[in-house]
Amino acid sequence: MKTYLLTAAGVIFFSVIVSLLIPNGKLNKTIVFVMRMACILVLLQPITGIFKITSTVIDEPLFDYVYICKVYSDDQSEQLEKLLLKEFEEECDCFVEINYIEGNFKVGSVKVETNSEDKKIIDGIYAYLEKLGYINITVYAKSD
Repeated sequence: MKTYLLTAAGVIFFSVIVSLLIPNGKLNKTIVFVMRMACILVLLQPITGIFKITSTVIDEPLFDYVYICKVYSDDQSEQLEKLLLKEFEEECDCFVEINYIEGNFKVGSVKVETNSEDKKIIDGIYAYLEKLGYINITVYAKSD
């Protein structure tokens, strides 16, 4: 408020000084009009502040990334099960963990549970997933 009052007083004082210093002539009326308009605008400034539109910052994300990650994880797990059935002719239960990190969806880990206890199949699935670019891979046989 103190800043506003100092600004208003300064503009009014400047207007009075300019009005006294300019000679009577053709530009006198125009300059006086401009100075009066400046004074009026400065005095109306607090009233215009009432009508300002302010933006509200939303702290919460617009999307439910936990839900999206779950749906994406479920879909990736299902697709991986189909791929391993096709490649290895082996029924597997796959669990692909998808995380939302720095604006991107990334695979966090992959767990594959196979019906076979054959070490060659387990190692083959691991190598295949590694070749596909998966990280944090765990392949193990189901325990009954």
